[in-house]
Amino acid sequence: MRESMNVTKPNASTADTAGKTVESEICEIVRAKRPQPVDAGELCSDILRAGAASIAELDKLMGELQIARNYLRSEAERIRREATRYAQLTQTASASVKIICKSMERWRETQPPSSRADGVASRFSLAEVPPIATA
Repeated sequence: MRESMNVTKPNASTADTAGKTVESEICEIVRAKRPQPVDAGELCSDILRAGAASIAELDKLMGELQIARNYLRSEAERIRREATRYAQLTQTASASVKIICKSMERWRETQPPSSRADGVASRFSLAEVPPIATA
């Protein structure tokens, strides 16, 4: 049983070597991640290129919005004109109806009472039609 319980202990030099290897790898990663010096002119031109595309897109959108605004304004003006025209037509029609009603009232007042009582048939009596001349 003693033989199965013997566990091999790692060598101290192996642990030191592994630790040094890990440490060197970490140092390499840190050095690789260190920011590199950047040329200010190159960085500025990159920013300006990205900004120019954004500005061009914004200018395009502003142009489209101005076109839409102008269209909506012209449509609003057209609708105002149509509404004014409709109101004028409505007033004219109303005035015409009033004139027709007043004329009909005067016409009824001037008819003799007997013809009003007889109705339409008495107004179109055959006795009033002149005879047709024969040759």
